[in-house]
Amino acid sequence: MKYINRMRKLLFLLSFIVLGSSSIAQVTSNSPFSSFGIGEEGGLDHANISGIGNSFGTAIDSFTLNYYNPASYNALSTGNPLFSMGISTKISQFSEGSLTNLNTVSSIQHFAFGFKVRKYFGMAFGLKPYSRRGYEFSTYDAIGSDTIKHTYSGTGGFNELFLGVSSNIFKLSATQLSVGGNFGYVFGSIENQRSSTLSSLGSGKVGGVDLKTIRAKSFHYDLGMYFSHKFNQSNELMLTAVVDPAQKLNTIYSYGRYYSPDVNNTTIYDTLEYSGLVKGRIQAVSRFTYGLRYTYSRHVNKDANKKLNTAVAVHASYSTADYTKYTVPFDTTNASFFKSTKFTVGLEYIPETDFINNKPITKYYERMRYRIGAYYGTLPYQTSGIQVTDFGTTFGLGLPVVIKNSLSSINFGFTVGQRGIGNKQALGETYYGINFGVTIAPLGDNWFQKRKLN
Repeated sequence: MKYINRMRKLLFLLSFIVLGSSSIAQVTSNSPFSSFGIGEEGGLDHANISGIGNSFGTAIDSFTLNYYNPASYNALSTGNPLFSMGISTKISQFSEGSLTNLNTVSSIQHFAFGFKVRKYFGMAFGLKPYSRRGYEFSTYDAIGSDTIKHTYSGTGGFNELFLGVSSNIFKLSATQLSVGGNFGYVFGSIENQRSSTLSSLGSGKVGGVDLKTIRAKSFHYDLGMYFSHKFNQSNELMLTAVVDPAQKLNTIYSYGRYYSPDVNNTTIYDTLEYSGLVKGRIQAVSRFTYGLRYTYSRHVNKDANKKLNTAVAVHASYSTADYTKYTVPFDTTNASFFKSTKFTVGLEYIPETDFINNKPITKYYERMRYRIGAYYGTLPYQTSGIQVTDFGTTFGLGLPVVIKNSLSSINFGFTVGQRGIGNKQALGETYYGINFGVTIAPLGDNWFQKRKLN
């Protein structure tokens, strides 16, 4: 009977996540940079990890459901499964010469559920974003005494429903090596539209529309590992690696050209040309991320009756991807892509790591987690012939919800960043990210505890 109850709870959570896909599938971007390829990947981030500069490969502990590094699942506590949900907001100010524009986008960032299986294994499943698109801009061409307005816009995104597993290769008293993998299904659609109207036609709505749609239905996987070694009670080193291998994504493409008395009303389009549904495969590229975390722990005596178990962790990572091998078979823009790299560094300070047992003698601010970080990277596209760079600083807070032995927490991550080429006359972006996350854990072992009758 206890196994039936467990399966009911897992099926309920899975149903909740799948139903939530209707919300996360609406993830959009607010950036012209998302017009490249199949959209942009970052910008809406995991609240637990964004505060340390997005050093996602090294954020491994029993408090964080880190689906970026699938080797982390067996680091969760036995009998303490975690449900994680994130919501992100990004405020962007774009500038190009004297022109500026302010946009805001908010979205559910992920749903995920993870738990430890026996002693050496861990599992997780959920829904996470893969890429997203959202932009709109206009150009004007003079034709005699008239002007034609071209409006370019893009919407949509790809998401991934995943199942992850991890296991220890070996675990000794001071040394551990773990590996894991996520196996997912990428789905969703992205759309590019160009509408052209003549200003002399009064309303400015009469004209033609080109509409290109790419729908993804494809399997995807990524791999992760971490190696940790404790030199003594105070010093621990962790090395991590995450690999997203080069894969082909199965997609379906359609193209249509239409005439309409109102280009904003799709119900009255008159079809001039339609390609039908064309199958194709997008060549995604390999991404390698290497990380390092060094943790220093010590006992801090506040007074005769109060001793804190304090820890400071330094996170760093380096990632690279060769986008010169990236191809979209339906892309007629002939856009060139470049190799991209990213460096991250972060610091996390925890005044009291054993806050559950020491709750009676600690103040709430001593149980919180304090995070700060920075990152710098080159993006796989260019503006005005110069490769675009992305730089940002981050900080965050982890607020534990201390009820009995629960590992529940509320997390905030904040980002201030800039993208561009350092030329005020070219397209640039200053953005502010606000990431909110909730991790829900059972009270003690209540979720998987065998019920007994007195």
